Amino acid sequence: MSDPSSNAPRVVNIDAALAELAEVNSEIRHRRCFEGDGFDVGLVSFNATTAADPKQIVHDDKDVVCHVLRGRGRLRIAGSVTQLRPGMLCHIPRSVPHDFAAEGDELILCYSLITTRS
Repeated sequence: MSDPSSNAPRVVNIDAALAELAEVNSEIRHRRCFEGDGFDVGLVSFNATTAADPKQIVHDDKDVVCHVLRGRGRLRIAGSVTQLRPGMLCHIPRSVPHDFAAEGDELILCYSLITTRS
């Protein structure tokens, strides 16, 4: 990853970055691609799992924007489920509990975490 304080353009080959995903747990692999003042961009892969997991994530000071790159899955927010497929964009405002899950083999997202103020 390049120096985030640099004003030089940064380019990441998505296929190469996907080959470098690090395992977070048996369901999730992740790679941060860029970070800077108030933002973080990366790739995340969700493997299908049979275990139901009611746990959700909350970013108290960050909005989340995700682009579905590959696979199918779902986004769960406040009991509502949205089916995801390639080409879809999702915006999740700060402080909103949410979670993603793969349906089928794998769900791959490009995400941006953007620091917001209250």
